[in-house]
Amino acid sequence: MTQPAPGCEGSQPPPGEAAAFAAALAGLPGMTPARLSKVLDGFTPALAWRALAAGAHPADRGRRFASAARATDVGAVADAYRRAGVRVLLRDTAGYPARLVGDRGQPAVLFALGDPTCVDRRPSVALVGTRSATHYGRSVAAELGGELAAAGVVVVSGLALGIDAAAHLGASRHPGRRGEPVAVVGTGLDVVYPSHQADLWRAVAEAGAVLSEAPLGTPPRPRVFPARNRIIAALSDVVVVVECHLRGGALYTAEAAARRGIPVGAVPGSVRSPASSGCNALLADGCTPIRDVADVLAAVDLARAERPASWPATILRAARCPRPADAPGGGQSRGRAASAAPVAASEEERRVWEAVEDHPTTLETILLRTGLSIAAVAMACEALLERGQLHGGPGWWSRA
Repeated sequence: MTQPAPGCEGSQPPPGEAAAFAAALAGLPGMTPARLSKVLDGFTPALAWRALAAGAHPADRGRRFASAARATDVGAVADAYRRAGVRVLLRDTAGYPARLVGDRGQPAVLFALGDPTCVDRRPSVALVGTRSATHYGRSVAAELGGELAAAGVVVVSGLALGIDAAAHLGASRHPGRRGEPVAVVGTGLDVVYPSHQADLWRAVAEAGAVLSEAPLGTPPRPRVFPARNRIIAALSDVVVVVECHLRGGALYTAEAAARRGIPVGAVPGSVRSPASSGCNALLADGCTPIRDVADVLAAVDLARAERPASWPATILRAARCPRPADAPGGGQSRGRAASAAPVAASEEERRVWEAVEDHPTTLETILLRTGLSIAAVAMACEALLERGQLHGGPGWWSRA
C-alpha cells in the first residue's frame, strides 16, 4: 500500500489540491515570498512539498525546511483556510489577478478574501499616502476614492491608517455594480491591522477584495509593508500619492510603479506642510499633478489607451460588436438626426448621445462637442454601453 508522503499524514487533501500544499509551503517557519518563488520554480506545490520534506529540494540544500514540513499536517492547513474563508491562488490558476501574471514581482502564491478578479474587469487606480495624514489629506483621499468608485474605477490601497483608510472608506460607500475596492495588506488575512479597522476590512472584502501574500497568522512586520507596495503598483493603471512625507513609504509604491512604466500622479500640498513634502517632490520630478477626479480619469484614459487589451470587460464586449461600417449595410449612414435620443436618459447621456456619430467617434471629439468633463463623458458612455445604445472600443464610441 502506498504510504503518505512525509508531512502529508492525517487529514491529507485529495490529490491535485495544489492550493493546500501551496498554503502549507507559505506557512513554513522562515519561508518568505522570495524563497517560496524559488521553491515553486519548476515544481508543483505537492512535488515541492515532498521534496522539501525529504530534504531533496535543490532550493533548500541546507534542509532548512525539512523537519517543519514533515511535522506539518497539510490537510489541517487546508481546513484552516476553509474555515477562514480565504482563497489560495496560484499564478497559473483561475482567480489569480491577470494584472500580476508576468509581472517581475508576481507572488507565487496569493491569499484572498472576496473577489480578486474584480481588478481585471475595470480600470484601477492606487490611492496611497502617509499613515500620519492631515485632515486635508484624508478628505482628499476620501473624495477621490468615492468619486473614482462611482465612476466604475477599482480603488487599490493598503488598508493602513491615514490616506489608505480614507481612500477605502470613500470607495466602500459605493458598493455593488460600480465600487469594487481592492486592498493589499502585509499581514495574514486573519490578522486585522490596525485592529480597530475590522469593519473597513470587512466592507472592502464584501465589495471587492482583500489580498495578501502572507499566510494565515502572519503578524505585522515593518519590512513586509514596502514589499507589498509592488503588488499595489502592479494592480493599478495609475498610482496617485495623496499625501506623503519626504521619505514616506508611499514613495516605494511610486518607485515600483515607475519601474513598471505605470504613471504616477501626486496631489499638491502646502510647501509648509511636511506631510506634503514627498508629493511636492514628486511633482518637481515631473509626476502628473492631481487636483481632482477629472485629472485622475484623464491619466487613466492615457494609460489605458496604450494597453487596449486591458480595457474593462463591458467595453471589450462592445468592441467585439460589429462597427456600423462593418455590419451588413453598415456603410450606409443612418444620419444623426434620424436616431432618437435614449429614453429616460440624464442630461449628460443625452449630450453624449447627440455628440456620437454612427461611425466611431473619438473621446476628444465627444469632449469638444459636449463641453463635459472626462469623468462625466466616461460615466455617460458606460451607461449607454450597458443599455446597448452605444458600441465602444479603445478610445472611440459609435451608436448601436
